[in-house]
Amino acid sequence: MKITDEAKQLLSNFLNEKGAGGIRLSSVAGCCGPQYNVSVDDPTESDTVQTINGIKVAIDSQIEGTEDITLDIEENQNGANLILTGGSNCC
Repeated sequence: MKITDEAKQLLSNFLNEKGAGGIRLSSVAGCCGPQYNVSVDDPTESDTVQTINGIKVAIDSQIEGTEDITLDIEENQNGANLILTGGSNCC
C-alpha cells in the first residue's frame, strides 16, 4: 500500500483531531473481488501493522496484494476527500 504525501497531510490532520493513532484497511467480498474499507479502528489480533509514509496502518490479514493500493486525495468544490485507487475495481 502507498499513501501519497497529500493524503498523508489530510489524514494526519484528521487523526490528530480525533486523537487516533492510525487507520485500518479491511475488505468485504464484492462482485469482482474485494471492496476495501479504510476506518479509524484499532488493529485486530491478526492484522499486520505497518508505518506507511508516517501513518500507522493496520491491514486485515485476509487482504492480499496491497502493493497495488494507493490512498490519495481527490479535490472537489467542497475541499479534498481521501480515495483508494488500485486493487480490484472491475465493477
